[in-house]
Amino acid sequence: MVVGLITIKRRSQKRIHIIRTIDGNGFNWLVWAVASSGFFTDSYNLFATNAILPALSYVYWPENTKTHRETNINIMTLTGSIVGQLTFGYLADRYGRTQLYGIELIIVIVSTLGVAQSSTGVGGSMSITASLMAWRFLMGIGIGAEYPLSAVITAEWSSVSSRARMLAAVFLMQPVGQLFAYLVCFWALIGLDDQFGLQESTDYNKSAHIVDKLWRIVIAVGAIPALIAILFRLTITDPGRYTLDVKDKADQAVEDTNRHFGSHESDDTELQGPAPADEPLPAQFSWGDIKQYLIIEGNWRYLAGTSLCWAILDFAFFGLGIGNPQILAKLWAFSEPPPEGRGTPSWNPDHNNPNATIYTAVRDNAERSMITISIGATLGTLLLIKLIDYIPRKKILAWSFLWMAILLAVTGGMFFKVAYTDSHTATIVLYALCEFSFNLGPNTLLFILPAEIFPTRYRCTCHGIAAASGKLGSVIVQAILPAASFHGVKVQDPNSKGLGWILIIYSVVMASGALFAWAWIPDVQDMRREEDSLVLPSKSLEELAEGRVRAQKDGQIIGLRRKVFEFFSRFGNNS
Repeated sequence: MVVGLITIKRRSQKRIHIIRTIDGNGFNWLVWAVASSGFFTDSYNLFATNAILPALSYVYWPENTKTHRETNINIMTLTGSIVGQLTFGYLADRYGRTQLYGIELIIVIVSTLGVAQSSTGVGGSMSITASLMAWRFLMGIGIGAEYPLSAVITAEWSSVSSRARMLAAVFLMQPVGQLFAYLVCFWALIGLDDQFGLQESTDYNKSAHIVDKLWRIVIAVGAIPALIAILFRLTITDPGRYTLDVKDKADQAVEDTNRHFGSHESDDTELQGPAPADEPLPAQFSWGDIKQYLIIEGNWRYLAGTSLCWAILDFAFFGLGIGNPQILAKLWAFSEPPPEGRGTPSWNPDHNNPNATIYTAVRDNAERSMITISIGATLGTLLLIKLIDYIPRKKILAWSFLWMAILLAVTGGMFFKVAYTDSHTATIVLYALCEFSFNLGPNTLLFILPAEIFPTRYRCTCHGIAAASGKLGSVIVQAILPAASFHGVKVQDPNSKGLGWILIIYSVVMASGALFAWAWIPDVQDMRREEDSLVLPSKSLEELAEGRVRAQKDGQIIGLRRKVFEFFSRFGNNS
C-alpha cells in the first residue's frame, strides 16, 4: 500500500497510519449511530419495568399489598446484566468486537417477545412471575453485554480529540431510552383509553383486559429499536487497533480503517502475507500476561478503582431510579395518607389516593418519573457532553462523588422536614437535581473512563468487570431496600419517613467513592491546556494502555497509601 510516497510495510508504520487516519477525522457519526442505537434499546428495555409495574400488579396481583414480586423481577434483570457484562466483555477481547456485536441485540429481541407473550396459562397452569423472571434474566444478559461492547468500539474508532464526547453522547441514550419508555407507556395509555374508555371503567375484568394490552405493548415496542440497531451493526468492522494488535492481521487492519473512513490511497503494493517484523507482537490475553499487567505492574488499582466506584454509584443510582413507583409517590405526597390508604394494593403506590383507578396510577407514575428522573438525567448528560473536553475527567469524578454525597444528605434532611406537607415540592426539586448531577458526573464518567484506561487486549474484559460491579451494587440495594426499616417502620410503609435515612445512607456510601476515584484512577488528559484554548487534550489510548508504569513516569501517584502519604506530607509542608 502506498500513502503519498511512503510504502506501508512495517507493523509500526501500519499502526501509525491507522492512528493518524482515525485521529484525522472528527466526531464519527456512523460509529455513534451504531453504538447509541443499541444502548438506547437496552436502556428502554431496562427501565420499561418501572413504567409497567403498576399495570403488571393490577392484572396479576390486584389484591397484593407487597412488592416482592416486582422486586424479584428487577433483581433477575440486573443479575442477567452482570452475566452479560462479564461474559461478553471477555468474549469480545478473545474473539472480536463485531463478531459479538448484534448477538446481544438478538438476545434482547427474543427475550422482549418472550416477556410480551408471558401468561398464566389455562386456569393458572403457569406462573407468570416465573416466566417474567426467566425472560427478564435473559434480557438482562443482552442489556449487560451492550455496556462493554458499545463503550469499547466507540473508544477504539474515535479520534483522540472526539473520544470523550462520543462516549458521553452514546451514554446519553441511557436517560433518553428511559424517557422514551415512560413516553411510550403514557401514549399507549392515552390511546387505549380513547379506544376502550379505561378512565371510566369500574369493572375490574374489563379494565384488566385493557391494562394487560398496555404493558405488553410497552414491552414489545422495545424490539423495534433493537431491529434497527442490528441493521446499523452490519456497517462496521472491528477497530483497526484490535485487528492489528490482537488478531495480528496488520494488512486487514489498514484496509478496514481506510474503508471505514473512505480513504482513497492506492493499493500498488501487495498486502498479502505477514508484514516484515520490526517489533514483536504486543502481549496477548493470557494468564501469565494478566498476572504481569494486573499484579506485577500494579494495574489492579485501575480495575479496583473503576469497579468500586461503579458499585458505589449504582448502589445509590439504582436505589433511586429503578422499581421506584412507591418512592416517587412518597416524594409527591402533600399530606399523610388517610387510614383507609394504608392498605392499598401494590399497583396503587399513592396511599394518599386510595380510590385511584389503574388509569390514574399508571399515568401519575409515568408523569412523575419523567419530571423527577428522566428529564433531569438527560439534561445532565447533555451538559457534560458540552463540557467534557474542558474539564479534568478524573478530578471531576472524584469531586462529583463528594457533591452527590452532600446533595443526597441535603435531600434526605429536606424530606424529614417537608414530607407529607404542602412544601413537599422542595424534595421533588432536590431529587430531580440528584438525577441531573448523577449524569453530569459519575454515572456518565464511569461509562467513559474504563473504555480509556485499559490496553486493547483487556479493554472489554475490564470494562465488563467494572460495569458488572456496578450492577452488583444495584442488586444489593434492590434486595435491601424493601426490607429496610427504621424504628420498626419499613421505608415503603405509609407515613414512613425512612426514605430520609436511606438518602443519608446513600450520601455516606457516595462519599467513599471520592476516595477510590482520587487514589486509583489515573488522569486521562494532559493537564496542560492547548495554546489559546480551554481544551484539556485527551491522552491517546496507546499512552493510557501503558498503565500505572507510564502514569508514574509522568509524575502521577497511583495508590491509596502513597496518595494519603503525599497528601499529608504536602499538608505538613504548607503548615
